[in-house]
Amino acid sequence: MKVKQTFWGKGREGPSSGAGRCLWPGTFTVSGPLLQPIRAWVGDDVQLSCHLSPKIDVRGMIVKWVRGPLVVHLYRMGQEMEEVQAPAFQGRTKMLRQDMAEGKVTMIIHQVKLSDTGQYACYFQEGSFYNETSFDLQVSELPTGPFTVIGPAQVIQAKQGEDIMFSCHLSPKMDARKMTVKCFRDQTLVHEYCNKGKVEETQDPEFHGRTKMLKYDMAEGKVILSIHQVQVSDAGQYICHFRARDYSNDAHFELQVEERIPTSEKTLLKKILLVLPVVFIGSLFMIYFFCQMKLRRTREDIIPWCSVQGRGRRSRRDPLAPPEEAQLPHTSPES
Repeated sequence: MKVKQTFWGKGREGPSSGAGRCLWPGTFTVSGPLLQPIRAWVGDDVQLSCHLSPKIDVRGMIVKWVRGPLVVHLYRMGQEMEEVQAPAFQGRTKMLRQDMAEGKVTMIIHQVKLSDTGQYACYFQEGSFYNETSFDLQVSELPTGPFTVIGPAQVIQAKQGEDIMFSCHLSPKMDARKMTVKCFRDQTLVHEYCNKGKVEETQDPEFHGRTKMLKYDMAEGKVILSIHQVQVSDAGQYICHFRARDYSNDAHFELQVEERIPTSEKTLLKKILLVLPVVFIGSLFMIYFFCQMKLRRTREDIIPWCSVQGRGRRSRRDPLAPPEEAQLPHTSPES
């Protein structure tokens, strides 16, 4: 950025002459864009900003942008003088005035061309005093040719009802604003961005009102698509497709959606999980209690039987064996 020295009108120079003239009290300097040169692609809208130091109201000044001998834009007496513009810029420039009271002006050149490349100067004049600054604008053709589309590296996982975002970008980096970008789920069109402002295909009704493409980084070849309140039916294989004038490519990735259990069902499930351990433990106690009762009754039946057997002095033979025949007393034949 070049800042030229200020000077007074003819016959009203400052106390020192030559290239090193001094600024008188109440004068100002002009500063342009900090980043130099300004770079743009063909078809871009470019903003060229200049401001004064110290801050001075410039609404009553003459403000002019030139490129070489061509007048790009002229503001005088509160009016923009289109009749003095070079034909190459007519209908393509606009000045933003909202910050003029603070000493800042911005000019927009719409739809820049390769021929717009060059050195620009921004002049401020008040009475017979003026100052200026200059800067370079470089306009390049939009790169075309082979590129790779890179999508999400891993499976995207979401829960039903959530909002999700995923991004795709080009490698190498290039401006995607003049391309057509589409997103599909299998064969269903999820979203479409068209550089001509009109879509080529109809978005599937399933996604109406639920998708939005963020274009902040499209100049760098990156797009972000958001889907609001994803449904289980949104799960599947997705395709992110970029198409330039003479080339196209795409990336594939997967979206998995977990079904969300309703709150009422969750509450019921929690209650069931809390009750089940109590029921299980209670069942174990009941089984133990019945087993103990049965064992006690068995003991009570066995003990009396054993006592009777001991008093009768019966042999320890099988109690189920048939009783022995009773023996008659033996008598002699002679008696």
